[in-house]
Amino acid sequence: AADYLDYPRMRAVIVAINNTPDGALLLPSGNYDVWDVVPAFPPPPPPPGVSPESWRREIAPHTVFFTNLGMVGMNVGLNTRVIDQIGLANPLAAHTARLEDARIGHDKNLFPDWAVAEGPWLKERPYVPQYLDEGWIREAQAALQCEATEAMLDSIRKPLGVRRFLSNVLHAADFTRYRIDRVPQYELRRCGLGEPPLDGTPYTGLPATGP
Repeated sequence: AADYLDYPRMRAVIVAINNTPDGALLLPSGNYDVWDVVPAFPPPPPPPGVSPESWRREIAPHTVFFTNLGMVGMNVGLNTRVIDQIGLANPLAAHTARLEDARIGHDKNLFPDWAVAEGPWLKERPYVPQYLDEGWIREAQAALQCEATEAMLDSIRKPLGVRRFLSNVLHAADFTRYRIDRVPQYELRRCGLGEPPLDGTPYTGLPATGP
């Protein structure tokens, strides 16, 4: 695993995790030596008798959003969640539609706004990178409330008891076929959900501008 640390971004991911003891979502930046960091919500105070350092190590959430799952997973440890945008280790991305003529197995591309929306991360400026849209993040948060999407994710993430197992067998075909739209606003419409309130004036195209 250590052999991969000299690969672009790999040593930097360890540094970024160590520099965010309260937890963070790590997004690949254009600079191979750093990661874009979206901080986690501040943790609750530790219980009596537990040091802040121990408490952080126990509850601080870290998630890495990156395509190269193997080399990341081997180096970040078991307490770090590793997900991707192409659906190999991300059920939300796996249930988006295929991109036509894309590479088989890598033919999906979930926008990172969804990763921010889904997790316990701060979701506004200055905590999110400039290339992410606060409106998209809010819309993705709202879209995740779709009952069918929640049912699909619960089938994967909830504890697997007898009832869950039987439900998964019964609904396996439906869950396999289920697809979401990777554009949050379109997903809201697909599921029949209302749009959340957004900051700023909505664009209407009027008055007309341009030559």
